[in-house]
Parts: sequence; C-alpha cells; structure tokens
Amino acid sequence: MYNPELFSRLSEKKVPVSTIQTSWLAEADVTLNMHRLDQLHPKISGNKWFKLRNHLQHAFDDGYSSILSFGGAWSNHIHALAAAGKNIDFPTVGVIRGERAEVLSSTLQDAESWGMRLHFISRADYRVKHNPEFLQQLLDDLRLSGSDVWIVPEGGSGELGVKGCEYILSAGRVSPETYDQIWLASGTGTTAAGVIRSAPETCVQSVAVLKGASWMKDEIQQYLSEEHKNWSVDTESHCGGYARTTPELLKFIEQFEQETEIPLEPVYTGKMMFSLYKKCVQGKIARGCRLLAIHTGGLQGRRGF
Repeated sequence: MYNPELFSRLSEKKVPVSTIQTSWLAEADVTLNMHRLDQLHPKISGNKWFKLRNHLQHAFDDGYSSILSFGGAWSNHIHALAAAGKNIDFPTVGVIRGERAEVLSSTLQDAESWGMRLHFISRADYRVKHNPEFLQQLLDDLRLSGSDVWIVPEGGSGELGVKGCEYILSAGRVSPETYDQIWLASGTGTTAAGVIRSAPETCVQSVAVLKGASWMKDEIQQYLSEEHKNWSVDTESHCGGYARTTPELLKFIEQFEQETEIPLEPVYTGKMMFSLYKKCVQGKIARGCRLLAIHTGGLQGRRGF
C-alpha cells in the first residue's frame, strides 16, 4: 500500500530553470527563463504532480483505499495519476471518455500497465460526470464504495489542486519578485490560481488553451483574495480550440526546439510560448522585461500528434 518515502521524494524534488536564448528574444530585448517542470519526473510530468499531491495526501490521511479521476484517451492527468499511483503504491481508477478502442492510446496503455483500472463511459455520460446520481451509479457499476475511493475532479482541479500548485515556484527555487511577468498555459485555471497565490507581487499571464474560455477568469478568481489583482487570462491564443493546431503553431514549435533544444507540445506549453513569441515580435512586451515561462510538461501527449 501507500509508500510515504516515495511521496516525500517527489514532493521535495527540485527542478531546473533554463535560460532561453532566441533571435526574437534578443531583438525584443527581453530576458526569458523557463521553469522546467517537464523534468520533474520521467512519467509524472509537469504541473500534474502538484495538482495531484494534496488530493493524494488527503486520500491517505482520510483512510481511502483508492483514488478515481476522469480524462480522455490522451489525458496528461490520467497518465500522471496512474504513474503516481504506481510510484507510491496506491490503487487508481481512470474513468475514460468514450468507448474503449480496439487499440488503446499510448497514454492509456501506459496507465493500464501501471495498474490503473480503466472504465469507459459514453460521451453523454461524461458530460454529467459530476452529477451525484451519476457518480453513485458509477461507483455501483465499479463495485466501489464512496467511503473507500477519493474522487478527484478532472484535471486535478479544486481547492486541493490549487493548494498543491502553490509549491510550483519553490520547486525550482524561484523568487517570483525577480521577474516582471510569469507566463503559463491553462486548461482549468487551477495551476494559474496556485501560481498567482504564490506570487502576489508579480504579474501572472495565463494563456487559455481552450476555445471560448471566457469563464476561466471567474474560475481562477474564486480561489483568490482581493490582494491578488496582478494577473490576466489570454483567451485568444487557443489556435482553434483544445488540442487543435495551426501550421503556424507547429512551425513555431519546430523552430523553438531547433534554437533551444527544449521540447514543447502543441496542447499547452507550445501555445503559451507561441503567444509570448507574438507579443515579443509585436512589441507588446516592454524592452528589458524579465520573464519566467512555466513548462507544464505533458510531453507524453506528443504521441497523439
């Protein structure tokens, strides 16, 4: 069962901060460092561990015997949860959107090989996955008791997820006051809320990767106090929607990797960096500005492209 030594090792691990040098940064006279959460762990990549850590701790402390969450066929969250469960020896259940394919995605193959129990539901049922009646029926179908399994919202969101993300900057020994702006990609706003809490004096720029994410500002705001005012959400850099790409985005990612040797993926960090790039070349970031970009990992998802 639960291995506290491995949990502590993951929680205390430090990640590198890389100095980024490109032609467009030099021309814009902007300095950029990248917080490399993609190097936290070979399987539990990026911000996902931080969103999960307090959920896992709560499950242990309150005596739950397993943990359940939701995601799609290429979900970074499901992948990280399965890997974390294997590493700390804690049973996991993944409720997956859509019918089981004849050949599972590489993400789900990994999750199943690490011991995660996969359960597939229709897309219609997935849309009502937070309905109490549906959740009870789901647990009945899985022959699980609500007193035995801790249910984590999709993506690891909620107050526990936000609280875990407050540790992201300290994982790289980052002093937020040394930067003028901190950039990151957002799918639910959970990571952004945690980073804003931990950097109240620094401007945090969140880039929404979903189309029509006007709701995200309110989602983030609910986790903040009145003192947290220096942040914004860019809802126009989604490149067509979640997991959608454009030729321009893919070309930028390729060129960035050639210049820096740092891999990006097109769902999250690639879009965030593309937005930052466009702001630089358009002169919308002041010369001499000191930026920190958070690489939120998720590189396993590149296999889906």
